[in-house]
Amino acid sequence: MTVSLELMNKNMIDGQLKPMGINDPIILEAFKNIPRELFVDRDKSSFSYYEGNILIKDNRWLLSTMLIARLINCVNISNDDVILEIGSCTGYTTAILEKLCSLVVGVEEDPELRELANKALAKIESNSSVIVGGQHILGNIKSAPYDKIFIFGSVEKVPNSLFDQLSDDGSLITVIKNKNNYKSCGNAVVFKKNKDIISSSKVFDVEVPFMEGFNIKEDFNF
Repeated sequence: MTVSLELMNKNMIDGQLKPMGINDPIILEAFKNIPRELFVDRDKSSFSYYEGNILIKDNRWLLSTMLIARLINCVNISNDDVILEIGSCTGYTTAILEKLCSLVVGVEEDPELRELANKALAKIESNSSVIVGGQHILGNIKSAPYDKIFIFGSVEKVPNSLFDQLSDDGSLITVIKNKNNYKSCGNAVVFKKNKDIISSSKVFDVEVPFMEGFNIKEDFNF
């Protein structure tokens, strides 16, 4: 018997998100309404609701819905927020975030992925998100400041150039991991900006693939 993608979506929410404490109805509704299968190759659509991460191309991943939801759940998102997303990949996380806020600006340095993302977002008639080209490490200063910045991948450090793009009282959410110590676990961290002072708080331990484009040797250390 073939299980429909709609049922897979429902099972994902009931079996992956809710057991992890994701109970915000707005977040759950966003995951319900975004067809994850549109953001992977057609031959992988039946695996799109798989519990793990999905490899899109070399070193680029579509994270599991559980990881995405847990990172989003680290902060309170207002429907007035303007969000910067670093490394949009095929646009799934962009689409989820768009359901929660006023505007999402995604930065994707891979032209092929950027084209796939914008096509997928057009299919769902997204009108409050845009994915632009540029280096991940530089963000997108043109639309700054941002209320939230999400990096859905591990980085060793966050450059000051991204903190500079946060609004006062804004938050940056990512996973910090030592690239040279593969035995260490990554830390989901929320960085908070208050009058140009950056504070950080560890939320949970997690393993997330590294985000491309963050080979930096200085700036903020966690």
